[in-house]
Amino acid sequence: MYPLTHLYFAKRVLGYLDDPTALGSIFPDILIRSGFAWNESHTLGKEIWRHFRGKEKDLVHFSLGVITHGIEPKGLDYYSDEKYRNYERGYCYEKAKPLINRVVEACNISAENGWWKAHNFIEMGVELYINEKSPQLLTFFQQAFSNTALVRELCREISPLLHRDAGLLEKSLLTFKSFFKEEPLDARQLALRYQRQIYFRHNIESIDLAESRDIIHKGKDLVACDIEDFFAEASADVRHVLNEVINGNEK
Repeated sequence: MYPLTHLYFAKRVLGYLDDPTALGSIFPDILIRSGFAWNESHTLGKEIWRHFRGKEKDLVHFSLGVITHGIEPKGLDYYSDEKYRNYERGYCYEKAKPLINRVVEACNISAENGWWKAHNFIEMGVELYINEKSPQLLTFFQQAFSNTALVRELCREISPLLHRDAGLLEKSLLTFKSFFKEEPLDARQLALRYQRQIYFRHNIESIDLAESRDIIHKGKDLVACDIEDFFAEASADVRHVLNEVINGNEK
């Protein structure tokens, strides 16, 4: 899922949202900019929790935010990407099936990448839904990244665990922030950001921005009927996972 959705979900699971929780809730995606593979960055939740438990509140809240995000322990991205109910894969992949052909054509990508990329358009549709529902989250996102002292402390504390230079981690955080400057968040902006992502990952210079914008709106329409049910189920499951991790009962 996209950043504002992770902030929204973390608050729903934990019942609060402060700067360290917000940063933790999107940290697995930030780590990809520090050289981690997606599967690796999204399976560090328990390790980070064990590293920070018993330390000051900000570090504990950060680690809990991380757990709400990943795939192991099962956080939001497990249910959105990997597996949800009896679907073939996660919620966003299931919802993306009607969009595959349009995304392949709009993004000039191969058919084999179609389902993967189409699920990103569902994620963008969800992000649009969340921003319209909770517009204050974008301001909260900027506030958390502007907490320079906290960002520096988190990077310094977690550097030995991740075997990454604290300066590199801090740079990754600031680079991630630059993709979400203060601006109205709409389908056009999401499509422009996705065009940059397609270029950097696939060396495809341009996508059909008008069509991509329309597909994002279609993604939002596709999730409107049951996204709240999805959040309710996933947040209940993640609360259970958090209790097991905190109490040392995880399997």
